[in-house]
Amino acid sequence: MSDPAVSRGTPEPDPAVPGPRTSSFPPYPAPSSAAAAPDPPERNCVELRVHGVSGGQAEELLDVEPAMRVGGDRLAGFFRWRRKADTETVPGVRREIFAWGNLTSGSSSRAFWLLLLPFMLTNVAYWMRPGRMDRAPKGVRRLANNAYGASVRLLALSLTMLITLASGGIGMDLVAWQCAAGQGEECVRARPWLAFLASPASVLSAPGTALLVGAVLPVAVVVVLWRLSRRTAAEYEVVAASVPPRPSAAAPLSQASFWRNSETMARLRSAHISVALGTVAALLLIPALRHDLLSRGDGAGGGAGLWTAGAVLAVLLAAVVAVSVLSVLVPGVDPRWNARADRVCRRLRDATLVLGVAVAVYTAWPRTDWAAAGRLPGHGAILNTLFAVQVALVLLMLVAALTLFAVDRAHDGAAMRGLAGPATAALGTLLGGGFSAALVYQGSLWLSGCGSLSTPGVDCLPLSVPSAYSWLQLAFALEAAIAVGVAGVLALELRRSTRAHLPRVTEDYARSVRDRRTWEIARARATGRMTEVLPSVLVAFLLPAVALGALALYSALTGNLAAGPAPAATAVSGEVQGAAQSTVSGLIGVGSLLGGAALVTLAWIGRSAYRDRPTRQAVGALWDVGTFWPRVAHPLAPPSYAERAVPQLSARVARMTREDTDVVLSGHSQGSVLAAATVWQLPKDCLGRIALITHGSPLDRLYARYFPAYFGPEPFADLRERVSAWHNLWRVTDAIAGPVRLRDGSGGPGALRTVGQADPLPDPRGYDAPPGEARRPEILGHSYYTSDPAYAGALWRVMTAMEGEEAPRTGAVTEGRR
Repeated sequence: MSDPAVSRGTPEPDPAVPGPRTSSFPPYPAPSSAAAAPDPPERNCVELRVHGVSGGQAEELLDVEPAMRVGGDRLAGFFRWRRKADTETVPGVRREIFAWGNLTSGSSSRAFWLLLLPFMLTNVAYWMRPGRMDRAPKGVRRLANNAYGASVRLLALSLTMLITLASGGIGMDLVAWQCAAGQGEECVRARPWLAFLASPASVLSAPGTALLVGAVLPVAVVVVLWRLSRRTAAEYEVVAASVPPRPSAAAPLSQASFWRNSETMARLRSAHISVALGTVAALLLIPALRHDLLSRGDGAGGGAGLWTAGAVLAVLLAAVVAVSVLSVLVPGVDPRWNARADRVCRRLRDATLVLGVAVAVYTAWPRTDWAAAGRLPGHGAILNTLFAVQVALVLLMLVAALTLFAVDRAHDGAAMRGLAGPATAALGTLLGGGFSAALVYQGSLWLSGCGSLSTPGVDCLPLSVPSAYSWLQLAFALEAAIAVGVAGVLALELRRSTRAHLPRVTEDYARSVRDRRTWEIARARATGRMTEVLPSVLVAFLLPAVALGALALYSALTGNLAAGPAPAATAVSGEVQGAAQSTVSGLIGVGSLLGGAALVTLAWIGRSAYRDRPTRQAVGALWDVGTFWPRVAHPLAPPSYAERAVPQLSARVARMTREDTDVVLSGHSQGSVLAAATVWQLPKDCLGRIALITHGSPLDRLYARYFPAYFGPEPFADLRERVSAWHNLWRVTDAIAGPVRLRDGSGGPGALRTVGQADPLPDPRGYDAPPGEARRPEILGHSYYTSDPAYAGALWRVMTAMEGEEAPRTGAVTEGRR
């Protein structure tokens, strides 16, 4: 990618731009000289802007504040009253803004979506498959495609089980089983507030009733996730369009049902809730059934009827949960299948609720000789088995992605040779495990009153957690060390890249390399190119996941899933055993502190976001990229704002075109992705009156690389055919944007064209301060594209192209290098 050819010194106005605003544009809406521009085409036209991440206030985006800055900067500037002409990029073209930021950052409760980050990453991984979507796969391609989708959905289901096991580990294992039922009076002395549960005189102190009280926590977590998912689904639901879009095999986002996912999500939600409640029921059932089976020979366990009833409940529960697990594999492509699967999943969920009530009665049944000892039976075995299954699913995703990339790749530009999806899913799983381990580990430390579980004090409760959590805490510490190392490497790479850009900057601006301004511009260009190192960073952060996966597979192959691996601190041997154990114990302690700090930080951010709107908007901005995609893998993930935004935009644009109004969709950053998705959803009768401007767009640089099945040269070529003109603006200093390449109509191998212009916009526009100013122009990077004179020129060109006579249809596409 070449650097921009920037004129030396302060550049002259672009002659292609009608009525440039200033000779060296400022980073704010500048005074327009539109009155001197040529007459616009004699057509009714609207410039509809779609903002990017975090958005802003509608008045700010529309440039309609009564006062406008005409000089200076954000700290000290000159203002004047705004005229009507100052709010028009091109004379006579009114401006609208689609403000969608509140879909991700408007409500206070949405700040707590940070806790659902593992769910979101797994859902995103579903859409990152490298295989093609423009044809029906057969043979190996179909097998690999189905394996990829099935493994992601099962992995998402395992994360729901993981959070259920974590909350059950605190409420049922630590509080109810080990503390209240297992240690009784010692538990009351250490934690007096548990007297109602742990006191021997309490009617709730029996193991069965204590477990029922402890089960309130995981059930409450499941209910909260359930209600949150149902509420957001209702808020984001839209009415189906009366006229469907024109579907195209080359553009999967043009399917009429793509943004209407309510039926698929409803059945997946029922399946996840069924499995989560089944997990809680299993944690209740296993200890009671184990006691009854062990005591059936001496007649003290309540007779044969009791353990028989427990065995029947276990069989029924296993069958319902197994069918619920299999139900997530039903493909969501046929509405009839969706409707039938939804009814089945709802009945499975209801059956799990009924079985859960029966299990609760069975567990609470009086048993005179039942005493709690050690950890909760079944909890560690389920957890270890779950980790082994997660490793197997990630490996299956890896094989499926490699196969799809080898035999059915969408295009050659996929990141990490098609392995970005498995890497993202593995990272989400690791993050979910780390959150769970931190939650249980910190909960055990607080409840026990010990400084460390490995070295308990004399006045603390002896509590223990599954050994797998110690390995996850160790991974947390290793991730922190990797983060420090990655930051150091990135700093060195940024310094090297800055030096590499210096010769070109000195050539473009004819200034000395000793000038600080030259180094600032070179550093900005180097920073804008740092996005390309993202795959390497992702691989570095996955190294602990590889080690944990190897440990889980070893436990599975050696038949130690029930017992699990040895605790991390005692798993070393040899001549340096003592030093190694001390080192590992120290790393586990560090990982525990980091995990606790992470939880406290999330709670603090959520609390701040609840009170402070800017903080809430910043938190919501984190989800703007990840929550673009519908929830087809994890129904409890944060909702997709595009399921509301794209149909709403499409309905508005279709109405305006049918009222004899041309529409120029102008999308910045993530808004350009929404704009493209909107064009794909427009009916055929609207396509002749639509033009597209993208600026600061991640369509090619990020979406085509990481979501190759849905974005790339072929879908972009289809998008180009649906609009009268398309112009794309980008800068080298922009870490998000880049040129957009589409498939050449000649059909030759590797024949690609570049949308708009192959060369980036100069940034900054001038080296020195413009006349009348005391500061040099800012380096804008990803911001203020609409204030660049080139934006007005792009708007003029696409409007002219819509006339059909003044410019040919392909006039906005110029050839570029691949």
